[in-house]
Amino acid sequence: MKEYIQRLKDNCPTYRFVFWWILRATLLFAFVKGFFPAEGEAFDITDPLQVGANFLCTFAWEIFMAFPKKSIFRHIASGFQSALMLMIWCGSFGGKFLNLYYDFRWWDVALHFIGGGACVFFGYEIVCAILKAKKTTAPMTLILLASVGFSFLASTCWELFEFGFDQIAGMMGGYPGDAQHWSLELALGTPKELTLFDPIVPERWPIMDTMADIVLNSVGAALSYLFIKFVPYRHKGKLSFSFDEHKETATK
Repeated sequence: MKEYIQRLKDNCPTYRFVFWWILRATLLFAFVKGFFPAEGEAFDITDPLQVGANFLCTFAWEIFMAFPKKSIFRHIASGFQSALMLMIWCGSFGGKFLNLYYDFRWWDVALHFIGGGACVFFGYEIVCAILKAKKTTAPMTLILLASVGFSFLASTCWELFEFGFDQIAGMMGGYPGDAQHWSLELALGTPKELTLFDPIVPERWPIMDTMADIVLNSVGAALSYLFIKFVPYRHKGKLSFSFDEHKETATK
């Protein structure tokens, strides 16, 4: 355990841990508060469950550091988790708990646009970690293809995550939750009523909301692809890596 804790300290600056635990504290508060709705509010089991699941995801990097040294996950930088946690916080605490999905017109739009782009960077970091762990290289074209593919995979998994929680709520409470923001009835009278694309008829509102998410993810991913293509910050040249060695390696 002592070696593991030292490994965390060597590979992540203290200010990042402070930042992480501030975000975790707010998510933990939202999780507990979800079981005690205010007077007049209906209890939706998906609210605390979704926040709780997202809270667990904020420990990804610490879990990676427990893996064997030869594992690719040990080569993922701690900054990866900072970006991931910020996205989780904006969606779970800001969007779900503070209800910004419905109170602020562009909240969901911004999250999907930025999220699609951020996941390309996540994919780039993962591919570079794999190459570093294997002590090999790969064509930049292949790295970019894998990075964009990861972004689309992550975007799809997020939609499946929301769909799954709505289904769970339906089975447990007899009425589906709103993790997927599928209900026009809930959106009526709020900024959320206006989707990115005109649904033409009310029946198309849910699918318009989901398709807008996919389009925004794709646009964000395309822009990040172009950025990394022209500024491959993990490479000195087309294939040569510019990684800094971990402190734990340098001190041995």
